[in-house]
Amino acid sequence: MRRTVHRFLSAIAFLIALVVVLGAAGCGDRFARSPGEAPSAGNLAADALAGLEAKGSAHFVGDLSSSLPQGVGAQLSVHAEGDASATAMDASASVGFGGLSLSGRLMVDEHNVFIQFMNQWYGERQGIRDALGKARDGKNAQVWDEIATPEGLRRNFDHLFSGDVTDGPVVDGVATWKFEGRMNADGLADFARRFDSELTDAERAQLDKLAAASKLVIVVGQEDHLPRRVEFGIHLSAADLKAMQDGSSSTLQGAENFEFTLGLSEFGKPVEITAPSSFKPLDTLFEQLFSGFE
Repeated sequence: MRRTVHRFLSAIAFLIALVVVLGAAGCGDRFARSPGEAPSAGNLAADALAGLEAKGSAHFVGDLSSSLPQGVGAQLSVHAEGDASATAMDASASVGFGGLSLSGRLMVDEHNVFIQFMNQWYGERQGIRDALGKARDGKNAQVWDEIATPEGLRRNFDHLFSGDVTDGPVVDGVATWKFEGRMNADGLADFARRFDSELTDAERAQLDKLAAASKLVIVVGQEDHLPRRVEFGIHLSAADLKAMQDGSSSTLQGAENFEFTLGLSEFGKPVEITAPSSFKPLDTLFEQLFSGFE
């Protein structure tokens, strides 16, 4: 049951991650370049985050799916659509896990998470501000500054990912740049080492396989620098995936093939939620849904 609940929580977490990014304090400066000149990958990512922070909100459509070989585990799929800002998110969502299909509504404010399922509200006292506090607490603050701020992305992106920036598709009438690439295992290992997380030989070998099996796509407006689409996936062979599932590495054990896409539009709209007048603990919902799973 515990692993099942963690999978369900991860489906919610990727939505909350969008709100956390929007709630980041401070906007980085954009990198000046000549009109029509393609940016570096690091500048593209940094300018996109700065542009998103400046607008403060966006409409989003997100999809997450896992694709595990038969016999390894259950399938997980998530679809969500809604609006997110620096202080609130309101979304409808559907989650499929194995033969279980669920749909409902998800609302988040600065200090609360609420889920509506079967006309009943469930909640937990931990929202955007709380998540930001944990992300920036102690040593986490250093990692946050390096990968979750515009200037941090500008410093690190080209080291953590390898790929090219080319002309992208026209999205909502806007010309775009497109980064397409994958994780850089050398850069990720160096980054981990900077924060006292030296990988073992076995973990490094697994990281090499994960990086080779990864794909990252970022589509960003050429003029307004706003992110229109993000895609990230891992597609390991059945043999490599099984080896990681059975491996002794606590860091990479439980690796899964997955595909995540996030589309963004309608930037800058106010987003507000009205908290339900009463709700049951969120743990009650998970107990009801997953009590029969191991």
